[in-house]
Amino acid sequence: MMSSSHPPVRPLNPVNRGRVVQAVYREPETADYAGNPLIEALPPALTTEQAMIGLAYYPRYDEAQRFAPDHIRYHLIQNGLRFFAPLDIHLDLERRFSCLIRVGYTERNPLAIGFWNEVAVRIEGSSQYGAISAPRLHQWPSSAAGFNIVGMSGVGKSFSVERILSLYPQVIHHNHYQGRNFTHSQIIWVKLDCPFDANTKGVCIEFFRQIDSMLGTNYHPNYAGKRRMLDEMLSEMARVAANHCLGVLVIDEIQRLSQARSGGAERMLNFFVQLVNTIGVPVVMIGTYKALALLSGEFSQMRRGTGQGDLIWDRMARDDQWQLFVESLWHFQYTRKRRTLNDDPSLSDALYDESQGITDFAVKLYLFAQERAIESGKEEVTAAIIRSVAKDKLQLPQRVLEALRLGNQRVLERYEDVYPIILQSQSLPQTFEVGDKTQPVAAIELPAETTLESSPQSMESHEAGSGADGNRTGRKKQAVVNARQGELPRLTALAAKENRGVYETLRQGGYLRDANEYLPMNGSTCIRANKEEVNG
Repeated sequence: MMSSSHPPVRPLNPVNRGRVVQAVYREPETADYAGNPLIEALPPALTTEQAMIGLAYYPRYDEAQRFAPDHIRYHLIQNGLRFFAPLDIHLDLERRFSCLIRVGYTERNPLAIGFWNEVAVRIEGSSQYGAISAPRLHQWPSSAAGFNIVGMSGVGKSFSVERILSLYPQVIHHNHYQGRNFTHSQIIWVKLDCPFDANTKGVCIEFFRQIDSMLGTNYHPNYAGKRRMLDEMLSEMARVAANHCLGVLVIDEIQRLSQARSGGAERMLNFFVQLVNTIGVPVVMIGTYKALALLSGEFSQMRRGTGQGDLIWDRMARDDQWQLFVESLWHFQYTRKRRTLNDDPSLSDALYDESQGITDFAVKLYLFAQERAIESGKEEVTAAIIRSVAKDKLQLPQRVLEALRLGNQRVLERYEDVYPIILQSQSLPQTFEVGDKTQPVAAIELPAETTLESSPQSMESHEAGSGADGNRTGRKKQAVVNARQGELPRLTALAAKENRGVYETLRQGGYLRDANEYLPMNGSTCIRANKEEVNG
């Protein structure tokens, strides 16, 4: 029978390893799941309240620890790195995995007649070394549906997925099912990280190593030898995944594949599509915004990546979800003087302003602020301390954080893992109206002073020392300011709103200027001199 008790609260497992359990069969949630031991052995589907309890993790906190010696409190402060407060996006992600794993198993019943013969034929047909078989009339369809998770670095994508996977055992050993022998080792999930050097063979090797570590098998020495070709290893990887009825394959740091050479990335992505189509194993890929170009290259990949709806994970907004996150973080306070967010709302504002809603930075800033409060003897966290440690201890990412704070698109475009260039380009107008004609936005050339390599300070100093008269300098400065904002579409819309010509609007905005400004002498004199030089 289905258990109605809440799942036990478990600490996070820092490595990609989960629990190994013996099968306990439960009454399935729907008739579609009945009679399938792979689904009936899974933990029960969770309600929203149960998911919140199962995902939440708060290290033990004792108020008396605030009065422990300084050297002890420095260690206790690190507890803030381990807590997990489930937010709306985590509950949505848990629901996706719950549906994805169960639906993926609906057409994979190992007790169904002809199932294992069908698996063998599909594996053979998916290998370039196997014979090409004719289509079969009664082959079972694939119900697998993976999805992609793409977002800014530091928002908690990997951390959250690992927490959700921890709700499921990683391996379930079956012995008997409904009075009949059924010996099988079912693998619910495998999470792999793409190698830092983008070696696609490394993904296969890590897969075999993890399976061997779970089951005590010898797949790695047998299938991942030095002389093995990538296509051979991919074929054997599919075989192992099918034989152990893998529930979901999670590939993290997928953006690293964009560095792969000789078509390695394309072959790997095609293999993931093949896993979904032929073997029926759902695949979830996680990456930064840099992975967007990789995942958007083939339509088949984009389609398979939306089986549960693709998830674009941006930094947190300053809303009730942010407030819930900060309140959970603030619980782990180890300074002598306890200061609450209700006492001083500027604390939450300062933390958001300095972290820009990136949870990794927010947690670290709070830890750094407590350390400084203890070191300085103030023994309380203040907004001033938060800003101080942000300046001192987040020096390298300050340029990016400042660009996020100011909405400086030109700077953000340099960082592919921070700024979703593809999504932004899709949302921007591609044309603008000039009179009764439509012109592409790309046809407009910005003034030379507004290149990405020029900072506002360097541009202004160059203009001031150019030797031009005051009027021209003033016009050029105004043009730089307007062009730096990158608002051509806004200017054209403003022209229509105010019944003013587009030409005049662009001229006043600094995009159109008189060519005489750049001539070293009077325009007519210059033209006449050029004619004489040509004729003479």
